[in-house]
Amino acid sequence: MKTITITEYRPMIFSELATQSEPVSRQRRRLAADLVAVAGYGVVGLWLSFDTGFAPWQWQFWLMFAPLFAAGELAWRAVR
Repeated sequence: MKTITITEYRPMIFSELATQSEPVSRQRRRLAADLVAVAGYGVVGLWLSFDTGFAPWQWQFWLMFAPLFAAGELAWRAVR
């Protein structure tokens, strides 16, 4: 009777581990990309607030920021 060693199972074990870790790494990359987008929106919003003098709780700020936000979201979906 032939005994099977761990070295014979190694490719199967590592391929299974790689298959299981793929969704987690994809989710981690997506989270990192979303955090970059949120930081970008924050920087643009702060710049717009400082440049115009309107605070984020004033409707004039959102009148200027909404088109930038919509364009950013459309571009982000087109890239993805």
